[in-house]
Amino acid sequence: MNQALELQLKQQIKLNPQLQQSIKLLQLSQLELAQEIQYQLDNNPLLVCEDLPNSNETNDPNSELLTANSLSSVSSQSKTDSQTQENYWESIPDQADLKESLESQLQLHHLSRKDLEIGYYITENLNESGFLTLSEREIASQMRQDTQLETDEGEVLAIKHLIQTFEPSGCACLDLQEFLSFQITDNRKLAISQQQVSQLKVLFNHHFKLLADHQYEKIESKLGISKDELKALLNIIQTLRQRPNDYRADSSIDYIKPDIDFSQINHQWQAKVNTKELPRLQINTDYLVLAKQSVKADERKYIKDKTQLAQQFLNSLAARKSTLQRIADYLIVHQKEFFENGDAALKPLNLITVADALDLHESTISRATSNKYCQTPSGVIPLKALFSNAINPEKGGEWSQTAVKHQIQKIIESEPSKKPLSDNSIVSLLAELGITIARRTVAKYRDALNIPSATKRKQLSTIL
Repeated sequence: MNQALELQLKQQIKLNPQLQQSIKLLQLSQLELAQEIQYQLDNNPLLVCEDLPNSNETNDPNSELLTANSLSSVSSQSKTDSQTQENYWESIPDQADLKESLESQLQLHHLSRKDLEIGYYITENLNESGFLTLSEREIASQMRQDTQLETDEGEVLAIKHLIQTFEPSGCACLDLQEFLSFQITDNRKLAISQQQVSQLKVLFNHHFKLLADHQYEKIESKLGISKDELKALLNIIQTLRQRPNDYRADSSIDYIKPDIDFSQINHQWQAKVNTKELPRLQINTDYLVLAKQSVKADERKYIKDKTQLAQQFLNSLAARKSTLQRIADYLIVHQKEFFENGDAALKPLNLITVADALDLHESTISRATSNKYCQTPSGVIPLKALFSNAINPEKGGEWSQTAVKHQIQKIIESEPSKKPLSDNSIVSLLAELGITIARRTVAKYRDALNIPSATKRKQLSTIL
């Protein structure tokens, strides 16, 4: 029994360093890869950029043989050279998503463990627009069930109000009505009088339906204001944000450099792995000459070991590029119609299908497509956006989830603004296109597209 146990413990799968490094590089984003290349340049003098000369200290064929001191000197010089190179990627800001950003701000406050947990529950239940998808009562109930902590609505409300003061401000409001009211309360950036603040608070909190229904005369009567005063209030409302997460830095998109370019040249679609922003590396040949000249075993061993590590890194970079290119070549054939016609033509595709076609493991495809972006005629998009599950595959449907979302968005964009379509109406219109999905699925996709319900769309159309 003991012998069997010992044999079982010794049976381990060990990945060689080359494979480990290849797996690591494959899953890195462009920014992370640039940082890793910089790290290798800083720590391995056997690696240099092709556009940089090899070490000046060894250019003279009559120079003295390498010593331990000269090794340190040249290594230091190599590091200095690499640091002086123009590094585009250093200018790219870190882009934490909304929930991570809010949680980071939560952690800066001296909250109790319970209050911090409430904060996490709130942020986890925000949609991409920053609206809270559960009520304070539902969050309190959920916490009691999950953590066994006695939590009431008042405690949730207190932390919710704290989160609303974070950046972007107003996150965790339940809906447009609450968010508009919040912006008036937090009116430091608004050039309005205190009287207008009071009037708008009453309007949002007590007569919002009148505003949505354009019943302006009733609003004037309820607030005791003139037509001109109401017009001034409506002008203020039009300057307010529609959703908390509405002013994300769109300029950051400009800093995203795609890993793959999909383009059409001479009527032929082509895919190219983008490496032009990355340094081109090569082995420092001067060190190889020194290794042959040196009579000291430790110096030869040092250069040999560093050369081996440098070559492994170059091989791993080549393997990463090759894998991405194979995946890109497959995608450009499979999703050709998407490149030509956009989201509506995106075909269903999953990781397993690509893995089988390329004779690679599914985990390899997953690593290769994570944290990657591609340039398409539709703009820069995540590489994973080219993958989408099928809708009703058992009925022979060729609709991807992305294509269905596009159809939902298209239907809503063409609806009468005064009479927005209900989710059930959208289900019927999709059925006419051969897409059979449930009403709750339409609601789910609509939420994912940050499109409000029909009721809120009607409210929004009347005041903005």
